[in-house]
Amino acid sequence: MPVLASEAGSVQFPLVQYASEVGWAVVSDTQALVKRRGEGGLFFYDDLQAALLALNPGLITSDNVNSVINRLESIPNTIDGNREMLEWLRGNKTIYNESEKRHSNVRVIDFENLANNQFYVTYEWAYRNGTKKGNRADVMFLLNGIPVALIENKNPKDLRGMEKACSQLKRYQLETPEMLTAPQVFNITHLIEYFYGVTWNFGRKFIFNWKSDKSESYKQAIQTFFDRRAFVTLIKEWILFFEKDDELKKSILRQHQTRAAVKVVNRCADPNKKTGLIWHTQGSGKTFTLITSARLLLEDKERFAGATVMLIVDRNELEGQLRGWVDRLLGDMANKGIAIAWAERKAKLQELLDSDFRGLIISMIHKFDGINKDSCARDNFFVLIDEAHRTTGGDLGNYLMGALPKATLIGFTGTPIDKTAQGKGTFKVFGKEDENGYLDKYSIRESIEDGTTLKLRHTMPPSSICLPTEILEKEFLSLTEAEGMSDVEELNKVLEKAVTLRNFLKADDRIDKVAQFTAKHFTDSVEPLGYKAFLVAVDREACAKYKEALDRYLPPEYSVPVYTKHAADPIDRPLVAKYQLADDKEEQVRKLFTKADQLPKILIVTDKLLTGYDADVLYTMYLDKPMRDHVLLQAIARVNRPYEDAKGKKKPCGLIIDFVGVLKEMNKALAFDSDSVSGVIEDLELLLSRFKELMSSSVQRYLEPLKGDQDERIEKLLYETFLEPAERDKFTELYKEIETLYEVLSPSPELRDYIDDYNKLAELYLLLRNAYGRKTYFLDEVANKTEMLVRETAQAYGLDRFTRTVEFDEETLQALKESNRPDSAKVINLVRGISAEADVQGAQEPYLISIAERAQAIMDALEERQKSTADAMSQIETLVKEKTEAQAEREKTGLDADTFTVYFHLKKQGLKSPEELGKEINNLFVRFPNYATNSEELRQLKAEIYRSLLKEVSGKQMVEIADQLIRLRRK
Repeated sequence: MPVLASEAGSVQFPLVQYASEVGWAVVSDTQALVKRRGEGGLFFYDDLQAALLALNPGLITSDNVNSVINRLESIPNTIDGNREMLEWLRGNKTIYNESEKRHSNVRVIDFENLANNQFYVTYEWAYRNGTKKGNRADVMFLLNGIPVALIENKNPKDLRGMEKACSQLKRYQLETPEMLTAPQVFNITHLIEYFYGVTWNFGRKFIFNWKSDKSESYKQAIQTFFDRRAFVTLIKEWILFFEKDDELKKSILRQHQTRAAVKVVNRCADPNKKTGLIWHTQGSGKTFTLITSARLLLEDKERFAGATVMLIVDRNELEGQLRGWVDRLLGDMANKGIAIAWAERKAKLQELLDSDFRGLIISMIHKFDGINKDSCARDNFFVLIDEAHRTTGGDLGNYLMGALPKATLIGFTGTPIDKTAQGKGTFKVFGKEDENGYLDKYSIRESIEDGTTLKLRHTMPPSSICLPTEILEKEFLSLTEAEGMSDVEELNKVLEKAVTLRNFLKADDRIDKVAQFTAKHFTDSVEPLGYKAFLVAVDREACAKYKEALDRYLPPEYSVPVYTKHAADPIDRPLVAKYQLADDKEEQVRKLFTKADQLPKILIVTDKLLTGYDADVLYTMYLDKPMRDHVLLQAIARVNRPYEDAKGKKKPCGLIIDFVGVLKEMNKALAFDSDSVSGVIEDLELLLSRFKELMSSSVQRYLEPLKGDQDERIEKLLYETFLEPAERDKFTELYKEIETLYEVLSPSPELRDYIDDYNKLAELYLLLRNAYGRKTYFLDEVANKTEMLVRETAQAYGLDRFTRTVEFDEETLQALKESNRPDSAKVINLVRGISAEADVQGAQEPYLISIAERAQAIMDALEERQKSTADAMSQIETLVKEKTEAQAEREKTGLDADTFTVYFHLKKQGLKSPEELGKEINNLFVRFPNYATNSEELRQLKAEIYRSLLKEVSGKQMVEIADQLIRLRRK
């Protein structure tokens, strides 16, 4: 295999080799072009045809097979088309069966017998959509001739490799969406880490790190992801399409979700066990796990024939959300002969049980109040219970178990089980048959490590507006009825009795002061980042009062209260009624709040939206309502969702401004084992200490050269110290930690003494990025508040002082040679110069691309200390002369760009008649204009080029020169 790019030898071709070791047949890039019938081909056509005929005997014949392939080719190049392709892959699409006079499903993959499928892997998958515009994926995996996974590889030395890979995938979707019509998943890797996600969804929060059970090695990551049995299961089971905010979305279940779903199915198939508990922390996709588990049970008619699956939720709000997910994700159940019923009323639930309903039932736990004993005594009845820590407490749980005495009960919870009697009861109900109490566990710490959720940080505002500790302790934390708090309605009942506490929190003067503080903090610390906030008030009246107070300090359209309506409010509570939202208005507000560029920016809540509502742009929670245990964890988890804005800047954490002080009393407010919640939420004081520590010690060696006008010292730092990739990585890691701390802490008077140094540090980071990048990265490379800080001083600092892109010519070379700059600086700047020129002029002057690639190879060798700076400079000097020679020759010969590219390459290869042969071979490209998309033309073009080259060369050299010329012309 030829090494076509710097990452090929270390990343790309080992990937292909490792995949071949687990059963994927390797197809070379030239073979793949033939199978695709040119660069415009979507499939391996002969293999697809053979698979359709073999897997559908009698249904698909030689007469209609091409019409099926034509249907596949005509699928729209959109996310809707990608969903349609997945339905074909899963065998859910039909054609008319002439012999049976009905529509029958078409099998594209044999999911049972892997030997009946063709597994291929190829590389350098180029697509050109009829114009010269095209893109090229590094690696493509195909099943029975259909692309199913594409891979982007990056050089492990590239600090921004993963970001570049994501950008490339987005570009493919924009420029050549045909490349993404069929593939369902993608991987991006730079050897050290291995990420995966689904096509048509390239947001960073939807790209996950693949964790191998065997080891963390590159080889094992590839071989476990592309294990053939696991991969076809992924295609069949783990990819989801759904609608959110009236837009089609795509997702994939992560490893903890698939693991749990499989465990649920296996537990339900075990006749000796009847319970199980799934703890997957808030924000980790528990709802999708729940619904997928239900689907797997219902579709497995071999083990669960005639079964009933029931999904149970405990709140109207969650029932509404669950209804949406069920409709979107399980909507095709009817086509598979599986019935779905909603038990909206108690009588309906009783009717379904009495009638021995088979299929899926969705109900709320309170519908079991008073339900008949032994309503259904079948043992193939499976109950999946959401938020099990509160759903089955008390009499309702007894009614459920009495009505379904032989059912298997699987509880799902988003919070760890607490240490109170109720929490231990949940363990007894659901965890009694597992040694550690859980059938599956995905902890808060794991979630943060995986990037599924973010860390939470908290701080308290001035003590003058905080709830006094003695009131919090006396009227809330010390009350036994407040322990194990699992539901906001239970919380509200406790707070209704806390008269002194509520009077303090709702006092007019305090409401005004808290609103004033919130408005200032929001405009200073949240709004500039492009994020949004919740203000959580003690009750509905407090929400209404906060709305009126906030309107004095912020535009009225910034904030909207969202809370439960009561029929008596217009008479009993006119202020509360004044701000109640109609159902359609509330739905609109919920949708608009999730969008960064839409109003409102602050939601004022007390009961609604504290569970089951996801808004990734939500960053800050102003907490003015005492909470504890499950209710507290569920509420603050609203701000722990990862978020990336349009510029790629990431939310650093979730921030809680705690007006009531519950997070200062963590050991009382969270009655969980310490290993369940430790490190989950941190005091900003600790972050401030860490920021000061780093700024006072670790960074001083980098800051010293930036003091005063010390150009020589700065250049030495940039081009000698940072020449080593490991040193760049070390500094980048340090800077990013400090930058994150600054984003969270700023503005703060505590940062005043560090602003100048931090600004210089950000400058150095930008200088470093520009010095070692192929293009200039400027303020988008730093976080939001840092950008604002640097922008004010950017001109004064002169950010491009050392990293301006120079011309790659003899005049610049001579000037650099005469300067006293380090040789490494001269090499780096010249390499950047030719790279920039090749990016801009490469299409018109293809010979520049070859020079740029060789220059980058010299730079790579210099970084790896395989060349001295003197050798590197000497070789760069040779390339400069080559470029100058090429430009002079171009003028002298008067050849057009395409002919000259062929001529110049032939001359560099030492051929005796390069101009004559160049014209002859260029005419061949003119004779075969569709060679890039037509495999037959490509074959004829190669044959004719060989014929021309045989006048001077033969054998391996002839083939290599022909391949190189075709590659140059394609670029």
